[in-house]
Formats: sequence, structure tokens, C-alpha cells
Amino acid sequence: MVQALLMAFLALLNGMQWPVSWWFFREPVMAGFWVGLIYGNPVQGVMIGATINASYLGWISAGGANASDLYWAGLLGAFVAIKGGMNIEQSVAFAVPIGLLGNYVHVTYMTLASFWPTKMDKLAENGNWRAIRKIQFFGGPAIVLVLRALPVFLIALLGSEYIQIMINLLPLWAMRGLSAVGKILPALGMSMLFKFMYKKELLPFFAIGFAIAAYTGMKDLMMYAIISVCIAFVLIKLGFTDVKEES
Repeated sequence: MVQALLMAFLALLNGMQWPVSWWFFREPVMAGFWVGLIYGNPVQGVMIGATINASYLGWISAGGANASDLYWAGLLGAFVAIKGGMNIEQSVAFAVPIGLLGNYVHVTYMTLASFWPTKMDKLAENGNWRAIRKIQFFGGPAIVLVLRALPVFLIALLGSEYIQIMINLLPLWAMRGLSAVGKILPALGMSMLFKFMYKKELLPFFAIGFAIAAYTGMKDLMMYAIISVCIAFVLIKLGFTDVKEES
């Protein structure tokens, strides 16, 4: 019960539309950490969340348009993986359809939340600022509570026992297929990101990064991150960013 309540609270924070939630709860790597912490394995949660996150590197949500739901992909994807004893590749393959299912929840949220501005306009005409403030603070969270927190609570409370049974019923070839798909999806996410970031001036850096990763194994990621930041800082100071946009 306590873990289910914590999952519901995490889902509430995960679905809130404010920067703190985006930074610390929405991204799959962070959602995976919190889910792992709730179920006693934060390291595994981070690893699962980070791999799911890699699959969504090219993910963009413009207005109400949303190809897949990043919130549930990370949150429930990590939950199913941890409770089902899956490996990282299989967890990614499960997270994608969960994200597609969660997209319907996102559309429903956006539809219901669109009624609040009309209500606040009428309140503003009457000068009822207190009511407007209450809607701003409680209107959105109330919808998130019903659409996201409540389903996650029920899944964590009632569904955890059946997840392992469901995983055990899957044939070996299906699990191998999920592992294969899970290995491809992070590469797909990187490819989508590369498509947005592509500039011919950056190609040497991609080649250098790939060569270093391939030949060294990149055991110490922090060292490479610090070196990369220093190189980027020097190049900015040298005016490397002053390149013409391609027409």
C-alpha cells in the first residue's frame, strides 16, 4: 500500500505542468530513479530510465501534439521492468507501447484542461481573483490526480502481482524479440536527435566522439563530460559558433 501511494504521488509530480516536475520527475531517467528508489533498487531504475530516455531523444511535443507520452513511458516502463525482472533492453521495448497508451491520457488531459481558461476569463470579468488563483493552483493538479495518479496507484497496488505472471507466460522467442527491439530503439532515438542537430561543421566531432567511445569503452563518463565541456567552452571563445545557417 505504501509503495502504491508513493507511486501515485510520483505520478502526480510526473504529470504536473511546471518546470520543477519537468526537471526532476518527468524525464524517464529521473522517473526511473524514483521508481527504483521506491522499490529498493535506484541504480537499476536509473539504468532502465536512462535507456528509455535515449529512445526519446528526438521527442518533441508542440502544443497539444504529442507522438508518445514520455511521462508514462518512463514511470510505468521502469515499474513494469523492475517488478517483472526484465533486463534493460526488454524494458525499453515495453516502455514504447506504454507511452503510446499514455498518449491518450495526455490528449484527455489537454482537452479537460482547456476548459479552465474560459472559466478564468469569466471570473476575471467579475474581478474574482481569488477563484482564479485557486484554479491556477488546483485545477491542473486535480485533473492529473484523476487521470494519472489514480491509474498508477491501482496498477501499483493491484497489478504488480500479475506482471511477473504475464512475463513468465511470454515464450522465449518473444522475450528475445523484445530484447532485440530494445537494443535498436536507443539507436533510433540518437538518430532522430542527430537529424535535428546535423550540421556539416559538427561531423568531425561526431566522428571523434564515436572513435573515442569505440576504442576506449568510455568507462569514466564524468571525465569525458568534463573534457567535452572544456572543449566546447574553448571553441565558443574562439568563435566556432559563428557559422552561417544553411538555406
